[in-house]
Amino acid sequence: MATDGVDGQRVRDVLRKRGDVLAALSTDRLDKRDLGEAVGVSRSTVDRAIAELVETGLVREADGGFEATHAGQLALETHRAYRDATDTLGAAEPLLAAIPDDAPISTDVLDDGTVTYADPALPETALTEVLSRLPEAETLRGFAPVVKTNYVSMLEDAVVEEGLTVEIVVTAATLDSLENSAPARAEIAEFFAADAVDVFATEEELPYALWLLNGPDLEHAGITVHEGGAVVGVLSNDDPDVVATYREQYEAIRDRASRFDADTLDQ
Repeated sequence: MATDGVDGQRVRDVLRKRGDVLAALSTDRLDKRDLGEAVGVSRSTVDRAIAELVETGLVREADGGFEATHAGQLALETHRAYRDATDTLGAAEPLLAAIPDDAPISTDVLDDGTVTYADPALPETALTEVLSRLPEAETLRGFAPVVKTNYVSMLEDAVVEEGLTVEIVVTAATLDSLENSAPARAEIAEFFAADAVDVFATEEELPYALWLLNGPDLEHAGITVHEGGAVVGVLSNDDPDVVATYREQYEAIRDRASRFDADTLDQ
């Protein structure tokens, strides 16, 4: 029995060229005529595709037709995941470009992620998806490099009307700025002082805003990227593994932060 296997580069090349044929054979056993009709290619193309897929062990002949092998099914699944991840990566490139190079971003967060860019005329519209989830959430936890009164107003409404519990880490520099800004200080101090809100201060620089929304039927997380104080866009995700990655990052920042006394903003 052969034990050398097939060269991985050869498999990747065949998947790139013959992925549509393999996809058709992953759900049905087809003869060459039906396969050509299903994929919309000529008989000669089918012949070449079958030869390459059989050679690499991704397809086998069975009962007068052809079908994907276990290796073929797994290769197709891996190929699709790679394609989806690179599609998301391409869509997220301008967003990622606005994040410092040393910021902790895992490729995992791109899996099935949603990228939303801000409209220059209405930058806050990038947060529409996040805000639409607030009524489903029981808790919101996260950290933020900036605090804006319009964000606070939205969260305050959710705390009062929906019973949302908030835990947030803010940079010490941002809190110092609030203490010197009378108009913003009063509104934000009232929100920070609410029983359902816990605030922590960190000396660390935060490369983006990170948020975690949790409820009985909700696990949602993501990051909001700012540049020059304005929203660039949002990368969000519902995948439990990705949410867990964000949660670990948040908890590490929070555990190194200090609890903030909101009363100091009233002084």
